[in-house]
Amino acid sequence: MDDYSTPHKMKRVGDLFLKYQTKIKAPQATVEKAVAVAIKKITGFEVAVDQVNYTVSTKTVSLKVSSVLKTELKLYQQQIIDELKIQLSEYEVPKVIL
Repeated sequence: MDDYSTPHKMKRVGDLFLKYQTKIKAPQATVEKAVAVAIKKITGFEVAVDQVNYTVSTKTVSLKVSSVLKTELKLYQQQIIDELKIQLSEYEVPKVIL
């Protein structure tokens, strides 16, 4: 009885993986596919995965499409990023689409 202490508060299972969600980054190819799908869903324009380039370190997406299409996609940039938050996670979302 001398070694008894009150039980510690239990941790939620989801909280155990929280540090990994912020440190582990999604693979480049996964984000590029998600961007192509989000653009198709939001705007209706088809962008091939090989036309999307994602830089993991800066969280920047650059598109190899015509300037007219880039201008059109700039109008929908925030909606595309919001869609990516649903598909990926809050921590994996690209900051800028060029």
